[in-house]
Amino acid sequence: MDERDRIDEGMASWARIVPDLDVVTMRTALLFSRVTALGHKHVEAAFATVGLSAGEFDVLASLMHAPDRTSTPSVLARRGMLSPAGMTHRLDLLERAGFVERRPDPDDRRSTLVLLTEAGEAKAIEAARVHVAAEAELFDALSSSDRADLRRLLETMLDAYAAVAAEPAELHN
Repeated sequence: MDERDRIDEGMASWARIVPDLDVVTMRTALLFSRVTALGHKHVEAAFATVGLSAGEFDVLASLMHAPDRTSTPSVLARRGMLSPAGMTHRLDLLERAGFVERRPDPDDRRSTLVLLTEAGEAKAIEAARVHVAAEAELFDALSSSDRADLRRLLETMLDAYAAVAAEPAELHN
């Protein structure tokens, strides 16, 4: 049984159990979720070909865009939505690989700076190329017109959702 058959079977089952349930919306959301999950797996496999995880690439990419290719572990953790311990683990791996260096912050003795090395910059660029190529493969099944339609629809959804998410929580209760 393929992915679409499993989804269709699940929707048919829900329709029998709860006849007035909007299974078309449920199916659309499930398709979106499955494509996203499969896309993440595909991109993660692409990162593995250059010896990185997606999370490690995120750190290198953050440093590529940081002033002087330097940041603090706490800023990197916030950007990556990681705990300090999770960021420490990533930084340990990247430092052992020679992609980052940690140095004391000359302006704050209590703080550490993370610097992207030349090797880290080269790895970030290599990984970015692999990343974009893997993402392009995800859209190969669509025509250029379909891709433009998908971008427009996703932008519409993002704008609508971002507006609601930005409202104070008490308005949603």
